[in-house]
Amino acid sequence: MTFFYRTIAREFLNYRRKPGLFLNPLIFFGLVVFLFVVGLGPDEAKLNQAASIFILVASLLSVLMSAESAFDQDYEEGSLELVVVSSNSLLIYSLAKSLAHWVVTFLPLILLVPFIGIGLFLDVEQIWVLCLGILLVSPTIILLASVGAAMTISLPRNGVLIGLLVLPFYVPPLIFVTGLFEAALLKQNVFPYVYWLIALLFLALGLASSATSVCLRIAAED
Repeated sequence: MTFFYRTIAREFLNYRRKPGLFLNPLIFFGLVVFLFVVGLGPDEAKLNQAASIFILVASLLSVLMSAESAFDQDYEEGSLELVVVSSNSLLIYSLAKSLAHWVVTFLPLILLVPFIGIGLFLDVEQIWVLCLGILLVSPTIILLASVGAAMTISLPRNGVLIGLLVLPFYVPPLIFVTGLFEAALLKQNVFPYVYWLIALLFLALGLASSATSVCLRIAAED
């Protein structure tokens, strides 16, 4: 566990030295939401119907924007090779990187959602469900993005390729989180969707993190 905490602390230090790594996705998220509001206009009914889905899509795109830099620095500096040849686990390493990425990318978005929801005429229950949905789906999104970043780590300008690789795997969690939002809007039971999102999260923890560690080992040994 010491290696896990050291990796997280190193990631936070890296983000502190390069604030653009987490500020650019936040700015992109804000611009997308702003353009969405400008496009639909001040119609409360239209904003109420589409706001939840659009906020989710904006957050997804902002994460894909930052995914390409998840392992690049460690690969270029040789830190990844040191992890491979040491006794430390690549699985623990990939999970620590994913957790740090989630904290600096999705956690600020979740904290901003209530303020954005108020501006988009969402009621308290809709804002709560929106925060819950993003909280449940965001770790799965981060873990899948890590797989794409690990698979393309040795390729230059791999951002578009990451999107092409991982977007098909985003379909199941996006279906369930969309169902969660629609159930909340129609005042229906949201717990079945919550259970499915939790199940997908545990599936991603087991499979996506293992796939990431395998791809990182292959990239480091080439």
